Amino acid sequence: MLYLATMMDSLLETKPTPKRLILSLMSAPSLETVEVGHLIRWGQLFGIEPAATRVAVGRLAKQGFITAVERGTYTIGPQGSLMAETASHWAQVEDRIGPWTGGWIVVHTSHLGRADKTALRARERAFRLYGFAELVAGLWCRPDNLAQLLDLTRTELIALGLESAAVVMQVRDIPGIEPETLYALWPREQIEAGYREYIKAMIRSEKHLQTIGNEEAARETFLVGEAVIRRINSDPLLPAQMIDTRARRQLIKGMVHYNQLGRAVWDKFQSTN
Repeated sequence: MLYLATMMDSLLETKPTPKRLILSLMSAPSLETVEVGHLIRWGQLFGIEPAATRVAVGRLAKQGFITAVERGTYTIGPQGSLMAETASHWAQVEDRIGPWTGGWIVVHTSHLGRADKTALRARERAFRLYGFAELVAGLWCRPDNLAQLLDLTRTELIALGLESAAVVMQVRDIPGIEPETLYALWPREQIEAGYREYIKAMIRSEKHLQTIGNEEAARETFLVGEAVIRRINSDPLLPAQMIDTRARRQLIKGMVHYNQLGRAVWDKFQSTN
């Protein structure tokens, strides 16, 4: 319980960037347009200065993430809609999983080098988002349990930052490497503990919301909800042979419920501010 309280305290002390806050909240289906005054009020909930919010609004408008419908009033823009649609896939993330027959997706990158640090960061970010782990230097792998074809996996990895010269392949096994060694690349106990911790955090937060005012509730539901969604979107989507998929499913189901709760809290906050 002490660890859970510490994790909750850490979540509630988080300060989102103005960009992330604006895009996350403006992607709500219930919000067609939002005035700058409301955006500033949102930011103040998290200790964000009005000037920082105004700067973020200007930049987001120039980049096409939000669009002015009249002076001082904005709607989500084409780039923002695309980002929101991608981010909202967390609720259907398990649709990406197919059966696993023991094979692996392997990506070879040793020939790409590590001197270009920007390219290296983008490459490793793509691997993290797709649940890959590094077996040895320059050789990344994950279970071949994705429902989509390998060509699409390669295309999406490249879109996320992997260089097109990387070698992406499917293999039945990796000679000389025991399955247990491969399984250990994804620490099962740690991953499953994360599922349980975030499930408990949502339950604890839901009870806490009954004892606090609407402003504090709006802040808490955003911070907790965003943390859980990031956890779901970064899940390696391992097969049932390697992870407790029931716990993962329970986490997603719990977030669907918590998201509905959070939207109701923010709708109330919107109507009174």
